[in-house]
Amino acid sequence: MTSEAIATVEAYFDAFGTRDPERILVHFAPDVTWTIPGDPALTPWAGSRTGPEEAGRSLAAFFAAVEPLAFELGTMVESDGRVLVPGRYTSRFHPSGQVLESEMILRFTVGGGLITDYRVFEDSLGITRTHLGEPLTGTSVASAPTWTSDELDRIGGADELQMSPLRRDGTPHRPVPIWVVRDGDDLYVRSFRRVDGGWWRTAHASHEGHVRSGGVDKDVTFVEVPDSGVNDRIDTAYRTKYGRFGGAYVDPMVAARSTTLKLVPR
Repeated sequence: MTSEAIATVEAYFDAFGTRDPERILVHFAPDVTWTIPGDPALTPWAGSRTGPEEAGRSLAAFFAAVEPLAFELGTMVESDGRVLVPGRYTSRFHPSGQVLESEMILRFTVGGGLITDYRVFEDSLGITRTHLGEPLTGTSVASAPTWTSDELDRIGGADELQMSPLRRDGTPHRPVPIWVVRDGDDLYVRSFRRVDGGWWRTAHASHEGHVRSGGVDKDVTFVEVPDSGVNDRIDTAYRTKYGRFGGAYVDPMVAARSTTLKLVPR
């Protein structure tokens, strides 16, 4: 007979297959602890979180970046409400488009029919490198690409950025002038027309393109930004930089949080 703990975990996997956060999160306790190895600055779904709301942010980032190609679970083993689940998967990671085949072990702690603790044990280094498009061989970890101080000053100080995302067939979209804001050492853009913006739909599909601004020409990778804290700062950056144009132009940019893309130089 299947134990209550295993039945709870099986129900979770059934919900996970729908990629619907609402159906997934009902299986977690209000004070659930959620731990995925890795640096959230490089893989946004990683890190330690508490509660379904924070777990939901991790899920949203994961679903945005990871395209499952194959997924196989081994035999679940349960002891005193703790369930270990071995598995193997093949996934394509965006924005790099690279594919990783790897193994993992998931550990669930279940109480009262709800998951109270969720932990992943996997090749976090391999995942990070695949997600960023870095080589998987060698003994050293390559640094994530960054903007130079001069590039940040030039692009961040310019009113507009010429955006040319690549289509799926590798041809460039016509250049489109858009607003760009800086937050620390990073640059971000949003779509005034939200998800209906033609350039944004192309960028969202390919995650690659070219930008030109302030005398800087650069091939870039587009990375989605589900983190609410970062988006709060980007809201402020739009209001501060472009407030002189008035609410008719700035308010739609602040409301377009779901279209935020980070520009990562290549």
